[in-house]
Amino acid sequence: MTKGKNGQQIAQENIKLVQTWIDERNAARDWHEYEYSGKINRRVLADELGFAKSVCTQNKAVRELIEEADSYWFRKIDEDKKSHEAARERAEKQSGMVAVSNNALSQRIAELEAENRQLQRELTKFKKQQMLVQSGAAGFKL
Repeated sequence: MTKGKNGQQIAQENIKLVQTWIDERNAARDWHEYEYSGKINRRVLADELGFAKSVCTQNKAVRELIEEADSYWFRKIDEDKKSHEAARERAEKQSGMVAVSNNALSQRIAELEAENRQLQRELTKFKKQQMLVQSGAAGFKL
């Protein structure tokens, strides 16, 4: 592959190889298989494309392509994780506020139920007294 080619030609071929590889990863959406510490694993990339690992750092265009892919693929994952974490925290906060509100409402319901029972007892007593008055029981005159 490199026989009879100068350094610039080899560098251009490596750029094309890396660009094609990135396009394939984007199409297959399997870049996570190449992740190492939040970056593309340069050793695996170099082995797969058949060039030295040093190409990833010494060839400026290749380095820029790889760094751009790193940023796009793996920073996006970090952003997604951060947004999910923020959403989870908001949901927990909202859940806590709802729980406090529910507790206050449950307390109010219990108070109203107790008041209702007391009023029911008083109403029952007044109905009994009203029946005694209406029936003309001794001591009750209309």
